[in-house]
Amino acid sequence: MAAMAETRDRPEIRFHDEISSGWETLHRSRTFKARTAAMFGLFGNTDLNGQRWLDAGCGTGTLSRLLAARGCDVTGVDASAEMIAAARGRPADGTPAERLTFRQIPTIASLPFADRSFDGVLCASVLEYVPDVAQCLAQIHRVLRPGGLLLVSIPNRGSLLRRGYKLAYAASSRLSARPLFRYLAFSKFDTSPAAMQAMLRQHGLAMLDSSFAGSPLPPALDRRATVGTLINILARRDN
Repeated sequence: MAAMAETRDRPEIRFHDEISSGWETLHRSRTFKARTAAMFGLFGNTDLNGQRWLDAGCGTGTLSRLLAARGCDVTGVDASAEMIAAARGRPADGTPAERLTFRQIPTIASLPFADRSFDGVLCASVLEYVPDVAQCLAQIHRVLRPGGLLLVSIPNRGSLLRRGYKLAYAASSRLSARPLFRYLAFSKFDTSPAAMQAMLRQHGLAMLDSSFAGSPLPPALDRRATVGTLINILARRDN
């Protein structure tokens, strides 16, 4: 109970509690559909049927359901009680309900699962909000089986558009109690593909492929390193 009370005191968790009711609507937007397609496109023709996956920072379970639709048994975890409540309350959209489990945990920096217990881990737009990215990667490595996959998205430090968002947030936050791009008050971590590759390597994870996405611009621009606000990475635990 103390851990959950501490979770409620974290401003980034309160923010995600607040926006949980609109999360599914957001994911139905053209921009979010495009970024999800770019991210899942890294799987190519990989057969995930029968695998056990962890969705670390699952929100309302949108991406968990996409994994379940590919035949995975998915455990989704999130620190936001409201996100987890929404995930549990949403219809399975034709996916067998037994393939989906959702639970609230205080942080993905301390995962309540045994070593080598998952075939894959999905971590979409989550690491930007955590205080210790390295600790989270260490936990992801621990719960992955050797050869298991990690699909992760993180903010792109090289995106000129993200830099513009930051400037707009800084300017509007001085003028309004509800500034533009409010998530940037909590989204602190960003990186480059090379820096992320090095960080993954330090934690026994080898980058297999990457792409850019996340902007509202057409794919021909969105996939460029100087435009896409997110870096999508597919990695593998090698040891």
